[in-house]
Amino acid sequence: MSGRLRRGLSGWLINVRIALTALRVNLTRSVLTTLGVMIGVLAVILAVAVGNGAKVSVMESINALGSNMAIVVPQPDRRGGQRTGERGRLTERDARAIERLVPGVRAIAPQLRSSVQLTVPGGRASSSAIGVTPDYGRVAGVDVDIGRFVSDLDERTAARVAVLGPSVAAKLFGDFDPVGQSVRVNRVPFEVVGVLQSKGSSFGNDNDDLLLVPLSTARQRLASATTPQGPDDLQLLFVGVEDGVDLRQAKRDMTRVLRDRNNVRRGETSPFTISTTEEFMEESNTVTGVFQGVLVAIASISLLVGGIGIMNIMLVSVTERTREIGLRMALGARRRDIRNQFLVEAAVLCVIGGAIGLALAVGAAAVFESVADFPAPIGPGTAVGAILFSALIGLLFGTYPAIRASRLSPIEALRSE
Repeated sequence: MSGRLRRGLSGWLINVRIALTALRVNLTRSVLTTLGVMIGVLAVILAVAVGNGAKVSVMESINALGSNMAIVVPQPDRRGGQRTGERGRLTERDARAIERLVPGVRAIAPQLRSSVQLTVPGGRASSSAIGVTPDYGRVAGVDVDIGRFVSDLDERTAARVAVLGPSVAAKLFGDFDPVGQSVRVNRVPFEVVGVLQSKGSSFGNDNDDLLLVPLSTARQRLASATTPQGPDDLQLLFVGVEDGVDLRQAKRDMTRVLRDRNNVRRGETSPFTISTTEEFMEESNTVTGVFQGVLVAIASISLLVGGIGIMNIMLVSVTERTREIGLRMALGARRRDIRNQFLVEAAVLCVIGGAIGLALAVGAAAVFESVADFPAPIGPGTAVGAILFSALIGLLFGTYPAIRASRLSPIEALRSE
């Protein structure tokens, strides 16, 4: 380390010690001054943490559906731009055509969904039943924890078997192994053949609160007013796409196949929609980014107010310490030494407030996560950025008072009382 650099660092350390001494002498005023910065940093960090938590929750929700996948949903039919009230159709034949004609499709997962009442001796629960085929596990990334999944034989024979989500299994059977037990689904007895691995919750939705039954069984046994009435109609279709395949091109190919099968002419609205997990991620990142930006902008107002408070207090400090400034100049201190002293003092004041605000934000985020069951991560980058930004606020708002102090006339300053 060169001598010049060593002398420069020594000078800044001396300024830091002087700043800490000045803050300790006026401790009450210093604490009150840091409140604005402390609250501002607290608000900004929590805004960033909530925004990051929203992104994490969205990603968890998308991953719970499955990765590299397209979702096909029938929509109300429209003729001439007018809604007819008839439901657009999506059938198992459409699903097989997509699997056969669209390049890159690895598996399809047609579904029927309905709300059901579950009862066992000594317990009951409400849940969502999903009629699925054996490929549902591959497409949606669902694995069995104990027991087995729905099989081809179950689907062909419309077997009354069910695979429970962990939450449903816990509600009905507690700590007992439910495999082999009987559960009534809308008063129809089903045999439990497996329990799914947990996928947790996201955005307050329990991804484990469901049960899976064979698609043919759901069509025969669990039909309701909301279930399509056609012999092979579907409510939903998951289409798993091979890794490396362009999801946008796969979506265009699926749209072409379905429009051809449904005789949808050019200019007519398709009676179905196709969305991909890639689109979900892009849209969610955009929405959460805007949401986070708005939160940070609102929270930054507190930092602005805190910075103005720092500037006011530093101006008061310059006025109170005019004689001290004159004495230092008389003893050989240069104008830049005086300027740097007050700049460092403002920066130290803000860093202390920022550190306290960071500590409070970490505690508040932990409480928020435990109470709201919503992630609010504060990473090392956010923590370091908060401290550096606090120092920047001190330098920006301390610049004017520091320059004003450095421009005082030594003679006039020594004359002040």
